[in-house]
Amino acid sequence: MRKLYQIMVLCCLLCGLNLNAQDMHFSQFYANPLYLSPSLAGATDGGRLILNYRNQWPAISNAFSTSSVSFDNFFSRFNSGVGVYLIQDKAGSAGLTTTQAAFQYSYNLLLSDNWQVVPAIQFAYGNRSVDFSKIVFPDQPPGSGGSSGGFDRLSNEQVNYIDLAASVFAYSSKYWFGLTVDHLGKPNYSFLNEEAEVDRKYVFFGGVNIWNEKRRNRGMNRAFSTSFRYQQQGSLRQADVGLYWYNAPLEIGMWYRGLPIFNDSGSRSVNQDALVALLAYDFGSLRIGYSYDITLSNLGWSTAGAHEISLILEFNQRGNLRLGGRRPAVPCSESANPLRGGSKYKKKRRRIF
Repeated sequence: MRKLYQIMVLCCLLCGLNLNAQDMHFSQFYANPLYLSPSLAGATDGGRLILNYRNQWPAISNAFSTSSVSFDNFFSRFNSGVGVYLIQDKAGSAGLTTTQAAFQYSYNLLLSDNWQVVPAIQFAYGNRSVDFSKIVFPDQPPGSGGSSGGFDRLSNEQVNYIDLAASVFAYSSKYWFGLTVDHLGKPNYSFLNEEAEVDRKYVFFGGVNIWNEKRRNRGMNRAFSTSFRYQQQGSLRQADVGLYWYNAPLEIGMWYRGLPIFNDSGSRSVNQDALVALLAYDFGSLRIGYSYDITLSNLGWSTAGAHEISLILEFNQRGNLRLGGRRPAVPCSESANPLRGGSKYKKKRRRIF
């Protein structure tokens, strides 16, 4: 299995990482809001620091591990949000590493007492690197320091790029929808001094706050919501559909990842990936979440699924920013963004992601 994975990584390198390149992935997409959409930068009433880690296919040595750290803050004077994030993904024994830093700006537009729209833009700088000395080719004798074949074509160990993304997010007290268009700059990921532009990625997400239960002088203590995320990059499509149940301070989530209606032509296998289970707990201003991906694809249990951990810390939160519906609360899952209080948005605050 490990040798097969090394061959897969090598093929990606030799093909220039163009048509089949996929971005980094997180199952807890609402627990990594800045990576989901620049419009979610500054979505709380103050500052927010988020850490995420994903270990995919742990049964395969040196498979995929992804880490990210992000910070965002809302500036009420300018009715704007600013966010930054740093994300790194490592794959394979050759250390194929992708590192990206991004700056985001969002602006809040109040359309009515019930609806608000948040357009945003993102500027990103990235680096991709690989250690060619760790790649073992089929024609390379054991113990030798190099090889002919594809190795001679790999002329660059690092590739730097600049990229752009744009998004828009619309929501009421019950519904929310967002669209993100990434790779507007169409960066070149090739290690071969060739043109290998990355396909644009489209992310459409949303959901419904089905119902919530409030208690006098304690705000909302229970909630039930559903959400979805659809992604498309080139010919690759993926969808997540799930449910969240919150009973303070505990949240449980379950969702399905796959798109069986878009099976590859001529293939008998069903286009599905995983069933994801989430458990999260609030410690005041700190939220800790853990999720596990149960593999449903043909890879089966041989990969041991995927583990993911998220930590969200909020600080300097000021509930008066939402007075009079000036900045209404966004629904989404409770621990990501709980709706607190009674009628509409008056004198109540609500965390967003």
